Amino acid sequence: MMGGVAVDLDGRSSLAGLLAVGECSCTGLHGANRLASNSLSECFVFGNRAAAAAVAETPASSRPELPSWRFEPPSTETRDEVWRYGGPVRNPDDLARLISNPYPLARAIATSALDRRESRGGHLRADAPDADPALDGVHVVVEPAGGARHEIWD
Repeated sequence: MMGGVAVDLDGRSSLAGLLAVGECSCTGLHGANRLASNSLSECFVFGNRAAAAAVAETPASSRPELPSWRFEPPSTETRDEVWRYGGPVRNPDDLARLISNPYPLARAIATSALDRRESRGGHLRADAPDADPALDGVHVVVEPAGGARHEIWD
């Protein structure tokens, strides 16, 4: 996956105080930056914009409570399954095996890859080797409760 945190042109996410740039951000430029190798330029431009936005932010009056959960890294089994079933060349049967994986990111990869029935950039579907022009500008957004929806970005 590339670009998981949806942000505005200043790197702001929907979570107050969380800004994202580079590989973790979803600016709408990732397809272009992978194909044109302009990721360094993107980091400079968006990094500068996010830094300026962060400096202008009003600090929160209090810190949020820490959640009771803690991040648990994926198991070796999950890492192996993601590589085997959701790796560089993907097909629907293998991706479906990841839907029941206990690790949320493995399920998100499978959900979005199953939903996107085409090959584009770093996403290669063996059963759909060509890009689908109907999906130009369409981003797959994985919902917190599972499932996916499409957003059209201009």
